[in-house]
Amino acid sequence: MGAETLSRRGFVAAIAAGAAGLAIGFRLDGAAAQQAAPVGPLMLRNNPRLDSWVRITPDGRITVLTGRVELGQGVLTAMRQIAAEELDVAPERLELLSGDTAETANEGVTAGSQSIRFGGEALGVACADARATLLGVAAQGWGVEPAALTITDGVIQGPGGQRMSYAEAAGRVSLARPANLTARRKPVSAQRIIGTSLPRTDIPAKVFGQQVFIHDMRPEGMVFGAVARPPAYAARLVSLDMGWAKSLPGVIEVVRDGSFLGVIARREEQANDAARKIAAAASWRDGEPLFGGKSAYDHLLNTPALTRTIHTTDAAGAPATRTHRAEYRRGFQAHASIGASCALAKWEDGRLTVWSHAQGPFPLRGDLARGLRVAPASIRVIHAQGSGCYGHNGADDVALDAALLARAMPGRTVRVHWTHEEEMVWEPWGSAMVVRLEAGIAADGALTSWGHDVWSFPHSTRPGGREGCNLRSAWYLENPVPAPAATDGPLPNGAAARNAVPVYAMPGQRVTTHFHAEMPIRTSALRTLGGYFNAVAADMFIDECAALAGQDPVAYRLRHLRDPRLVAVLRRAVEISGWQPRIGTPGRPRVEGTELVGTGVGLSKYKNSDSHVAVVARVAVDVSTGAVRVVKMWAATEAGRAVNPDGIANQIEGGMVQATSWTLLEEGRWNAGRMVSEDYASYPILDFSQTPPIESVLIDRPDLPSLGVGEGSQAPTGAAIANAILDAVGRHVPEIPFTPARVLAALRG
Repeated sequence: MGAETLSRRGFVAAIAAGAAGLAIGFRLDGAAAQQAAPVGPLMLRNNPRLDSWVRITPDGRITVLTGRVELGQGVLTAMRQIAAEELDVAPERLELLSGDTAETANEGVTAGSQSIRFGGEALGVACADARATLLGVAAQGWGVEPAALTITDGVIQGPGGQRMSYAEAAGRVSLARPANLTARRKPVSAQRIIGTSLPRTDIPAKVFGQQVFIHDMRPEGMVFGAVARPPAYAARLVSLDMGWAKSLPGVIEVVRDGSFLGVIARREEQANDAARKIAAAASWRDGEPLFGGKSAYDHLLNTPALTRTIHTTDAAGAPATRTHRAEYRRGFQAHASIGASCALAKWEDGRLTVWSHAQGPFPLRGDLARGLRVAPASIRVIHAQGSGCYGHNGADDVALDAALLARAMPGRTVRVHWTHEEEMVWEPWGSAMVVRLEAGIAADGALTSWGHDVWSFPHSTRPGGREGCNLRSAWYLENPVPAPAATDGPLPNGAAARNAVPVYAMPGQRVTTHFHAEMPIRTSALRTLGGYFNAVAADMFIDECAALAGQDPVAYRLRHLRDPRLVAVLRRAVEISGWQPRIGTPGRPRVEGTELVGTGVGLSKYKNSDSHVAVVARVAVDVSTGAVRVVKMWAATEAGRAVNPDGIANQIEGGMVQATSWTLLEEGRWNAGRMVSEDYASYPILDFSQTPPIESVLIDRPDLPSLGVGEGSQAPTGAAIANAILDAVGRHVPEIPFTPARVLAALRG
């Protein structure tokens, strides 16, 4: 990714040069204007003790703490940069501690592209406070003003050649106090570490096979656990010959609590083999068939749902001369992590320690406490890295599995590592969705109205509520702890309706959700929640409206944009892609051998408040099979101040690869009782041979706050691929993934 720094003046000039007539407007509600904004970063207000963010010991060790956790996204490298910048020390001098309920601040869940925007800002202000405090100690001791002092790698220097290390200064003052929420961070002009592509600090150990991942942990005396799964989600245990089960090879203990069945063995393969045999030998009572035997789409559209209109605007506009309507569908999709979920647990003296790669150690601790019926203070959750998932996979559930089994063997560490099949079947899935769009189009092609209806199951059933337990095994206990009622996240962030509010301007807007809290197939957070599909559907629809208006898709978008930052990324993406404007109905064949070639564009501002990303995709469609090959993709990103440009490139380009897989390949299948897409044969994901070349650029805005990028590129990538298929074959494929059969049907239709 090439980084392009743009000042506020340069940004405005660049937009003005290419977007004459652009109108920018905003409105501040009267009550909001009168209410004073909270002081200081949210995470620092919630966790105000300074020593929960930074500690300095008498021997000079500097420890920086964050509640955010490493998922493979490089967040700890960026946090190290922020802390080193504000403390004026070399990044390698810092010790970084993250995600430990006994040590770090409670920052909730590392999710939603919020780590740098909220966690990074809090850490930056805390470190700025610590730096100012230590400067004050030296200034007072030397009788000078703090402004007269300088700092070089943690050593304070005075105008007369005096020197004082951070360790010496810290010995004269306590950081165990409330943080100064208004501490001033360095101005951009003084930053030397933020804005650079510091190499990832976690990569070398992973490359050289050192113990980094939770799967590699082998504490002394550890034993292995596995869970005997029922044949269906709704099935319940009737009987089991416990004597026979305990006689299986290597088995140390068999644990039964209601319909929860688990085994502890000396070796991992013995535990897994015993669990499979026990599940097969047990007698189970089947539950009701999933969706009552209907399709998921029938269930979404035709069973009662909570219907709410959550966004409206009314303004006068030109009368519509035609109305366009379309429906789009998306199947269930999985996290499909290559490394399955794992956890270790140990009970000792009535206290529980859990090692987990969950994205939220504190929320997990709360649900563990309710599921086990113990006090949260008796549980410590320590984060250890695992296979990345960007969402709610099995990491939380396996922690309760390990804790339930470890309770039967106090003093011993029990390790539970799900199989890949277990992960695919029993983790929460990303929700199937239906989106219906309706637009009024004026005689000149302008959009006059926009209606967006979305039908969906929940997009977040993570741990972290105040009641119930969102850990699956708790529901199978003799004295079960049921899940709390699922809710839909409200705007502005949204969940089912995330990114349903259009980024394009039209006088009349309406967004309505049809929310199904009950989920025959358990659903939860998959990267972007509903944002990917809502924005993909909207941008597919925009291309159809542009075709009806006889206008180029890029020009049509620019006509309806009022956000200069979106204008900037759109113009940059089409520039580097060599976009050729086209007028009228797409689909005039451009044949290369046996393939039709098309180019499409997608645009999104994640959550309507985070990173701005535009993507252009070129695809080739095999006319005989309908198979889609992505030839190349281009992207432009703007997310305010770039803390680590290389880290942003990894997030944007990695998200584009994942979205390509979602858009073309991924879809879950089920039988009457459970998911049956349990391996990469039945649930294929994109492989290296299918991964297209990607060219991306970053527009750095040092004058603006940093925004989240982890989920910014998925929607515009999916939309760009969809619109490239439209350009190639002349019509959209209305259901994701765009399988060869569905594309071929569109081609022949």
